[in-house]
Amino acid sequence: MSDVIKLNKLPERVILPLKQHDGIACAPLVKKGDEVHLGQKLGDCKGSELAYIHSPYCGNVVAVEARPAPGGKSVLSVVLEPVECTEAPEFVPEKEAPPSRLMEIIEAAGIVEYYEKPTYKILKPGPLIDTLILNATFPLITRAYLPFLDKVLEGFQLMLEAGGISKGVIVLRADDKESIQAFKKASLNGKPLPVAPIIGKRHADYYFEDTDSDLIALVAGKKTYTPTMMNLLSADVMGRSLPLGYKPEDVHLSICGVKSAKAVYDAIKEGKPYLENAVTITGAVNNPKSLFVRFGTPVKDVIEACGGYRGEPGKLIINGSMGGVAVYTDEVPIVKNTTGIVVQAKEEVLRDEAMPCIHCARCVDACPVNLLPGRIAVMADCGMYEKCGEYYALSCIECGECAAVCPAKRHLVQLIRYSKLQLQKMNEAKNAEVIE
Repeated sequence: MSDVIKLNKLPERVILPLKQHDGIACAPLVKKGDEVHLGQKLGDCKGSELAYIHSPYCGNVVAVEARPAPGGKSVLSVVLEPVECTEAPEFVPEKEAPPSRLMEIIEAAGIVEYYEKPTYKILKPGPLIDTLILNATFPLITRAYLPFLDKVLEGFQLMLEAGGISKGVIVLRADDKESIQAFKKASLNGKPLPVAPIIGKRHADYYFEDTDSDLIALVAGKKTYTPTMMNLLSADVMGRSLPLGYKPEDVHLSICGVKSAKAVYDAIKEGKPYLENAVTITGAVNNPKSLFVRFGTPVKDVIEACGGYRGEPGKLIINGSMGGVAVYTDEVPIVKNTTGIVVQAKEEVLRDEAMPCIHCARCVDACPVNLLPGRIAVMADCGMYEKCGEYYALSCIECGECAAVCPAKRHLVQLIRYSKLQLQKMNEAKNAEVIE
């Protein structure tokens, strides 16, 4: 799956949700009947956190209406009928731009991290950031961008410059040999990129002291640090533990992804807004592969580019089988945080009914953050959300390990996730009362 091609076939319809980030939804700038060109801004946001929406195609607006999105909800979307572009767009790169201008370009391009945070916000979140971590522990995603590794590294350096961040750390999985070898062959300003394994309790600062480079790559364990595992990433790589309720910026860290580093390069060096991602398709398709897909392309078109379904599809999961979201239709579009599609055949889908907990404690043994998943799930099922908080439900990283080993087939992750949502709503209500 190392060869990555671009999906150039025009879909019949393109669906662009006006909310593809963790923030305020964009307001549409177009209406039904309008003609749009490649790179045109379609959605404008206001507020402290925003990510503009741009058109990845030339075409005609056929609707501005609510459509299903990968997150499971219907979202106000711009629906296009794409056509071949008759004129090349005027993308204007910038050279020798100062840090303040670099930040403006990143913001204007609408770049979003894999955990839905606008990229410009993680570079200047408020607190002083001394280290930017590039999370390359998703092997399939990282390999998809290896043909553009020089651009990824330059984009990462531009992010450091834009944010005034002094040090950069790239984190790789120990079992991702292909990516490790590629990074070992890479160079920065004519010098080899330092690549070293994390040994024992040595953290990134040890390796910075041992080299004369402000940008290093570290090989961590066989762990993929998902969006809910930033506390572990901070502790394992930097030795900076995050107390409950704290964010990486509270310990002077920011975390970005490989795809956003490449998007920053495209925005600054080529003048392009954020228009596409590498998406890896695995499971019950005839030709699993990674493709560069423009946003708004329906999942069904991506599946067709992989030779179609292998047998009758049973489930479509966006962004990973453990912590991803199952969608009920392949009409949902690829959006800015879409990195993978898992297709399960009908016979692969587990349909066992959940039974009462048998108190085997396998979920406790499997939990990487030492919680009591079964106990929290029972309390969540009873609506005892404050008790869930007392048992540190908010520390759950939603990795799915507990549900995978549960012999009773309890819906542990869903119950804990719901309790976290209720706890967050309760905290927001309390804060609103204090403000009043």
